[in-house]
Amino acid sequence: MQGRILAAAMREFSEHGFSGGRVDRISRQAHTVDRMLYYYFGNKDRLFRTVLEQAYDRMIQAQQDFQVDAEDPVEGMRRLVAHSWHHYLEHPELVRLVMTENLHRGRHIRTSARIRRLSLPLIDKIAALLRAGQARGLFRRDVEPVEVLLTVMALGFFYMTNRYTLSAWLGVDLMEEPRPTRWLEHGTRVVLDYLGHPRAVRAGRGLAAAPA
Repeated sequence: MQGRILAAAMREFSEHGFSGGRVDRISRQAHTVDRMLYYYFGNKDRLFRTVLEQAYDRMIQAQQDFQVDAEDPVEGMRRLVAHSWHHYLEHPELVRLVMTENLHRGRHIRTSARIRRLSLPLIDKIAALLRAGQARGLFRRDVEPVEVLLTVMALGFFYMTNRYTLSAWLGVDLMEEPRPTRWLEHGTRVVLDYLGHPRAVRAGRGLAAAPA
């Protein structure tokens, strides 16, 4: 029952946001009644917080499962950028939920001890790749893992959050191939350019969008 409610709430909140999401629609989609939602989750705020926690859990688990090979730090960084990009593509509900939470100025995430305890595994994996690349003279030494992670996430998140407005404004469909593939190639070059070594930059030219 709780699983059905959460799945329905994920769809409802990602489609309509927190304010537009309706408990009665969630109940109908979950084939239950409103009182069961309140029984399990207390109120709409707690239900949304649980949905947000689930979306973050999925992202963190995907990052934990992702493996990098520090023996080839340039290829490892390329695959890490692709991993982040494909997660956004495959989980648009995460993007919409995070957008909603930012509109509400993080009011639900601030009350979630579960989310506050989470760390982003990609930070440690980026740090390992940076150390390996720096040791081989491939990457700059004045680069912070957090800055790299924010760059990687920003490149994917901005594209997904603005795809509708930019598609209308530019007169193209940003989600129609080959545009997503080309954006991944561009994003990979941006990251490798930022890392600042010619060999690393050359290795990023003409990359294919193979999932990690």
